[in-house]
Amino acid sequence: MTAAKKKRLNLDLTPEAYELLQKLADESGKNMAEVLRTGLALYNIAQEQRHIGRTLGVVEGDRVVKEILIT
Repeated sequence: MTAAKKKRLNLDLTPEAYELLQKLADESGKNMAEVLRTGLALYNIAQEQRHIGRTLGVVEGDRVVKEILIT
């Protein structure tokens, strides 16, 4: 994506949310914007699946260990 096509966004985060965003960026080697874009893409997938009656989950072997609910 070229800079001319990007949109700038200002947002307010709680200190806890900012710290989490920074932690995720540090751990992944991405910048905060990349972490937010990845989160947005994952949220979009979850919404699409919810609309067709599916849920997302974390699977270990053949067992769902956590279900991800998007409301």
